[in-house]
Amino acid sequence: LWFRRKQFLLRRTLIPLDQTGLEHGRVLDIGSGTGITLNVLECFGNAYGLELSQRAIDFLKKRHLKRIICADASLSLPLKSDTFQTITCLDVLEHLDNDVVLLKEMLRVCKPGGHILLTVPALDIFWSPHDVALHHKRRYTRKGLLQSFPGLNCKVIKASYYNIILSIPILAVRKFKALFLKKRRPQSDVHINLPNFLNKFLELLFQAEIWCLKFVNFPFGVSILIILEKSGGNKADIAE
Repeated sequence: LWFRRKQFLLRRTLIPLDQTGLEHGRVLDIGSGTGITLNVLECFGNAYGLELSQRAIDFLKKRHLKRIICADASLSLPLKSDTFQTITCLDVLEHLDNDVVLLKEMLRVCKPGGHILLTVPALDIFWSPHDVALHHKRRYTRKGLLQSFPGLNCKVIKASYYNIILSIPILAVRKFKALFLKKRRPQSDVHINLPNFLNKFLELLFQAEIWCLKFVNFPFGVSILIILEKSGGNKADIAE
């Protein structure tokens, strides 16, 4: 369910950007993992993935995803400036000691007028063994994350919390684990098994929420979505 929701969010976010008249070109996914995002990006151009783990790279190649760049996202990217029309960085920044370095590098390799899509985990109130298991350095606030962008060569065209509908159940589960399962090895809650009917219901709720994101910015949620546009090109007509 978690990964299907990511795919839906990505498609709903990229399609309006693609319809602004920007030509199909090279697109880049930072931290490609198992290749789920790359499969979606193939519909929007020539998709490249950047991944450090050799194990992940081998897995991606087995899935016939060949355009993979082996590099450390916390360092200068081995890529030419103004190369990619769209860049995605989904739940990566929170793993880095210095997230601003990657922000600057993504803007460097993005074409003028191109877009960068970011998602990060939100709000310290949700901090739990889930974050420990996934080696998160931090969770973000919308205000705090936006303070990273002034002075950078970009315009923020969307900044919103999301995953608001399930925020209370997620908070309850994570606080329960933090209080009563302290002695157990920290585990992610991404793979919690739920009945099929409940999965489908939750998926419909999430899709409705993402549809609403086109029109509003949510004040609270488990995650944050940021869309940046690199300065120097045609401006996308997408409202906050």
